[in-house]
Amino acid sequence: MQVTRRYWTAVALVASLAVWAVVLERQLLLLGAVALASWLLTRQYRFVRTTRSVVGALDVTQRIEDTRVAAGRETVGELSVQAEEGIRSGVVVETTPPAGGDGAGARVSLKPGSQRASGSFELQWPVAGSFTVPRPTAQFRDSLGLFGQRVPVGTESAVTVEPRAPRDLFIGERDKRVPAGLGEHETEQSGSGLTPAEIRKYQPGDTPRRIDWNATARRNELYVREFETESELSTLLVFDHRATMGTGRDRETKLDYARQVALAVVGDIRERGDALGWYAVGDRGLTETFAPSPATNQHRLITERLRSLEPTVAESEGQSDWTDPAQARQTATRLDGETAFDSKLKPFLSDTNAYVKRFADQPLFGGLRTAETRIHGDLRTILVTDDRNQTELRETVRNARRGNGEVVVFLTPSVLFEAQSLADVDDAYRRYQAFEDFREELGSLSRVTVFEVSPTERLSTVLAADDSERGVPQ
Repeated sequence: MQVTRRYWTAVALVASLAVWAVVLERQLLLLGAVALASWLLTRQYRFVRTTRSVVGALDVTQRIEDTRVAAGRETVGELSVQAEEGIRSGVVVETTPPAGGDGAGARVSLKPGSQRASGSFELQWPVAGSFTVPRPTAQFRDSLGLFGQRVPVGTESAVTVEPRAPRDLFIGERDKRVPAGLGEHETEQSGSGLTPAEIRKYQPGDTPRRIDWNATARRNELYVREFETESELSTLLVFDHRATMGTGRDRETKLDYARQVALAVVGDIRERGDALGWYAVGDRGLTETFAPSPATNQHRLITERLRSLEPTVAESEGQSDWTDPAQARQTATRLDGETAFDSKLKPFLSDTNAYVKRFADQPLFGGLRTAETRIHGDLRTILVTDDRNQTELRETVRNARRGNGEVVVFLTPSVLFEAQSLADVDDAYRRYQAFEDFREELGSLSRVTVFEVSPTERLSTVLAADDSERGVPQ
């Protein structure tokens, strides 16, 4: 319960009467102070009792029309208040928007003697994430303005705000869309699965249920059948949200497209019940890490992180790409060492170890090397990034194929996201072809699959330029 200025004014009056009663030795003033104090306490007691009674008689419902909405959109809510019977004291019930949301909320007044009132409100969601609309509050005020009280009523509401999804998402290889079931995996192990693999002679310790009676009857000795099993594969999702992933039009950046792919991957892995880990990479290195776990809560947490992820701020602009070891060695062989410059440069280019040490400080490469030390066993790595740092990406992919692990790369081509890239379609096609050459180079590595992630419309425009050059009818 909160008291108002009027209440403190009445308290001050009581105190003044009491003081003057003592100073003037007037019993009548003292009786007046006691009477006024008793009246205040009685009114306070009645206010509290009435408030509790009204709250107990209220049924407050806060309903959000759509609890899953895209960022930048609005959703409508309704607030209804109903009393079991006509209440003697009026009450005002209001809603407030959650942190991260926006809107005026609703304010519903239930007058004395009324039983029902309702109102609607709108909430705006400028950013993606998971939000909780707080419980409505019932506001009470004494008729003389002495007291006030706010009491939470009803229930809170959860709203999931998803990033605004691009409408023309292409995932595939050049003009071929990706096949379904990226999350599927099989092993060559045998056991008690469902798919028949081979038969073999019975050995002591084999369960009788695995005996193949048809083979046994044909060969006149006991045979058992093996079945293929599907292993529980741990997957590490590595998501690049460095500044270069922010390239593109509003809500159609590389990150927006890459995010949709990653969300689909997480959903697929969750349905299969596989263990999933999460490494987010920013311009300063790893921004968040979760070790692989099959827990549903982890899948949900990674989904929430993906929805709210934004590009980080670049450390510096205009950094040149690195040269890979093979190129460095080739350059070293061309240096004859006759000049002072050649003499100083050649040893560095010939030293592959120095090259690798310098790479350890790069966010993506260094992040996955960190994962190697924390995660044991074979691992499937799903890497979502762009083509801006090609040499770092090449070495990262090579390094990620440890043991029998496989690597799947979802790659966004910069040329299809830059604002002015399609001003010269022929130049855009040449740049796109260079991207394709790089994608195919990565995909030629053993246990590596690389898919392009791009806007369908822009990709079609660039490919049309190639058709025009070859005289293909449009």
